[in-house]
Amino acid sequence: MANENWPVYGEISGPVVMIGFGSIGRGTLPLIERHFKFDKSRMTVIDPRDTDRKLLDERGITFVQEAVKEKNYKKLLTPLLTNGGGEGFCINLSVDTGSVDLMRLCRKLGVLYIDTVVEPWLGFYFDAKADNASRTNYALRESLLKEKHDKPGGATAVSTCGANPGMVSWFVKQALVNLATDLGLEFSEPAQDDREGWAKLMKKAGVKGIHIAERDTQRTKKPKPMDVFWNTWSVEGFISEGLQPAELGWGTHETWMPKNAKKHKHGSKAAIYLEQPGANTRVRSWCPTPGAQYGLLVTHNEAISIADFFTVRSKKGKVHY
Repeated sequence: MANENWPVYGEISGPVVMIGFGSIGRGTLPLIERHFKFDKSRMTVIDPRDTDRKLLDERGITFVQEAVKEKNYKKLLTPLLTNGGGEGFCINLSVDTGSVDLMRLCRKLGVLYIDTVVEPWLGFYFDAKADNASRTNYALRESLLKEKHDKPGGATAVSTCGANPGMVSWFVKQALVNLATDLGLEFSEPAQDDREGWAKLMKKAGVKGIHIAERDTQRTKKPKPMDVFWNTWSVEGFISEGLQPAELGWGTHETWMPKNAKKHKHGSKAAIYLEQPGANTRVRSWCPTPGAQYGLLVTHNEAISIADFFTVRSKKGKVHY
């Protein structure tokens, strides 16, 4: 049960199923324990590795050592998500799990759902038969948006609720309010879901672009030296995303394109991709400490902000992206 010393944001009346117990899963579990009221005896964690099973055993949480795959996810998850009644909650924190298919199953079962990224099934990133356009994150997002458009309503699903994207979107809104206030502008803060209102405020404040830089606070015995690239997160995730085509948001004001750039033929067409891997594409970037620098254009989504789920969930029956 939730610790009385922490604020409780909501109650989960049904079973809780967490898919994946890697670094993000281990970091998310304490947040669920602190900020939600739920029956721990009805919580299950699924992961193909039992490396950190001890953390679950000492909490009395059921562990299932299994990989969630396209051929077994319905049979594996359905009894767990419907065990004992109430409204279940599925938290997808794993790689190689088809987010849209899992979301579709949860809607069918009346189960709440949240994830950190529109994740494909195993094999997507390395499909030699697929063209580059279909291997982009843009294509993955479009598959989710199509599902949302074709099948509205049902149990709430919050997709791509990571730190970046996800939490940074709320930071941007607060930063914009701070900027407009500091500039002495007369304005009313838009509602959270008023996209046009936020766009108008950004225009009024004279914002031309937004640069989001993450600060890695991990500590090691030998700190990373300047001008050296280190991967400090998932090895599997970095390899798979590094091999995806380099992707760029491309506004209507852009009057040029790189020579090997391609436009998407479907969807909003708000992005382009390059006919080369992101891990082989250097771009000029900037961060507060080192200043101007080069970075690799690797498409990426990351850590979850689980405590905000019930806040985002205010519009019940929606798929939030």
